[in-house]
Amino acid sequence: MKIQRVNSLPEREAPVHRNGLMNKNSHPAWIRTGILIALLMVIGVLITPCAAENTTIQVGVILPLSGAYEVIGNELLQGILLAADEIEQEGEALGYHLSLRTADDSGDPETALSLYKEMQAEGVPVIIGSYTTMLTLPMAQESKNPSSPVLVSPRANGEDLYGISPRFFQVNPPIFSLSRFIADWLKYSSDRTSVIYIDDAYGSSVLTHIKNGLKQNDVQLIGEFPLTDDPDYRLLTERVLDTAPDAVVIVVYDNRQIPLISNLSQAGFKGQVIVTESALMSNLEEEIPDDLETFALFTILAYTNLVPGEHADRFLSSYQDRFGEDPSRTPAGYGYDSLMVISEALRTIPCTNGTVTPDMIQEGLNRSNYYGVTGPKVFDSHNAAETAMDRWGFVNGRLELMEISL
Repeated sequence: MKIQRVNSLPEREAPVHRNGLMNKNSHPAWIRTGILIALLMVIGVLITPCAAENTTIQVGVILPLSGAYEVIGNELLQGILLAADEIEQEGEALGYHLSLRTADDSGDPETALSLYKEMQAEGVPVIIGSYTTMLTLPMAQESKNPSSPVLVSPRANGEDLYGISPRFFQVNPPIFSLSRFIADWLKYSSDRTSVIYIDDAYGSSVLTHIKNGLKQNDVQLIGEFPLTDDPDYRLLTERVLDTAPDAVVIVVYDNRQIPLISNLSQAGFKGQVIVTESALMSNLEEEIPDDLETFALFTILAYTNLVPGEHADRFLSSYQDRFGEDPSRTPAGYGYDSLMVISEALRTIPCTNGTVTPDMIQEGLNRSNYYGVTGPKVFDSHNAAETAMDRWGFVNGRLELMEISL
């Protein structure tokens, strides 16, 4: 808080007497002004945010920048870098600067956890990471330690993460709403549904909630097919189609989407295919456009890549200028919002001698009222952001956005 200097004192006023006594509110104006300034200065000391101390704050970033999730990890990083540029441009006005400490977990959970502990030992107060539930879960479990850094996950949203730790925050809404919506969608569009799911905590939790929703909606789930690390796609497709589904849900977040969809097409499937992750939309269009034409393909997501508005328009323009890509078809906005919500929290927290602790950042995030390019980032009692969902459909050779729900 800035206090304007008083360069001169006002003239003294004569005290007012009533019944021979001085009115208790009749102190000279210069005394009253001095008292007010003193009080404001005390209040300012008590609530001055770290922004007033021109502090440099380290933010860790742990993402899969190589390996199976390399494309998505780098898109998230590009969003973070764009946010860092904007924050630095405001550096003088904000009064603090951010220093990014970026590391590659290579898509390996043990590496992610090791990097998290390394940054903890270095005193990094807050870390953004990682992409999948599998990569994020070990770090989120470690964040239960009272001395651990705050962990802000840009995309991981499996059931096992929900409310796992007071220090863990999900920028991407949890999967429950996605599963409910898919079940409701299938109520009106399917009689016989099969699900192919990635065999990990995320895939299993999505499957469980889809099953519950289908049961309530009287839709028959006729097949559950876990996807192994090295599947025989042709054999798996035969097993799926032997159940004679009219809808196939693919709960897979990596590039195994492509051979799965391609094999369904080449096997002659004519029903509808629902994909629960869209980070590879451009890859699908580029690599298997003819296969996508053979059935009704939709992506129904537990998130929205960009919410229309001035903020998202500025982000889109800046991202395209810097990286030459369209962020509305990537998860880059979640990287951007992850750093921005941390920056907003830093504006509000008090600190001593330029020190920022995980406790302070946790407190600031708990009060978050930030509206990001991917929707509102107001965290619920389990530290998860509010729900925002996209629905896309394949039309005229391209996946087109059908609807955004907030």
